[in-house]
Amino acid sequence: MRGNAYYTLLDNAMVRRPFTVNGQDSIPYDGELSRVDAIQNAAQATVVGFVLALDADLGSGFGATARYNWQDGVEQDDDNLGDVPLRHAPPPFGQVGLTWQRKALRLELLTRFSSGFAFEDLAPSEQGKTPIYALDDDGNPYAPSWYTLDLRGSYRIGRHLQLSGGVENITDQRYRPYSSGITAPGRNFILALRARF
Repeated sequence: MRGNAYYTLLDNAMVRRPFTVNGQDSIPYDGELSRVDAIQNAAQATVVGFVLALDADLGSGFGATARYNWQDGVEQDDDNLGDVPLRHAPPPFGQVGLTWQRKALRLELLTRFSSGFAFEDLAPSEQGKTPIYALDDDGNPYAPSWYTLDLRGSYRIGRHLQLSGGVENITDQRYRPYSSGITAPGRNFILALRARF
């Protein structure tokens, strides 16, 4: 088992703040008036967190892996009067896997997961981003928790060829990694042949 803990103080952290272009705080964009923001070195922020990792040999060809990441952070608000949640601190996330290997065959069952954020736990800069988040019962954006289940396998054919394949997101969960704005793919099937010379 391995672990790492950290505490970081950032001075002049890069944060999104209101800005102006040619003296205007809003400009027309895609047919509607939009507020101008810019990434600026404008705040102080603190980040605290830890990472845990486990790799275990269970015998008879079985192995287990686990990774867990927890992070929390605050930054000064737009007026530098108080602290608000840090936009770049994701909710806790990780993965747990079980492997089995016998000679040229290797199989892996893996789950990846992420906790979520309620509306009030989101950074103020994220609370207005309804297009990239799910909406709660009150119509407010939030980041729901999610998990995936993957099954992968590989078979070595001689010294130079390896056949591999798998099914990712077996349960066909609809999820979106925190603050990405991009919904991850549904169920995926992978088949590959790798040659090394």
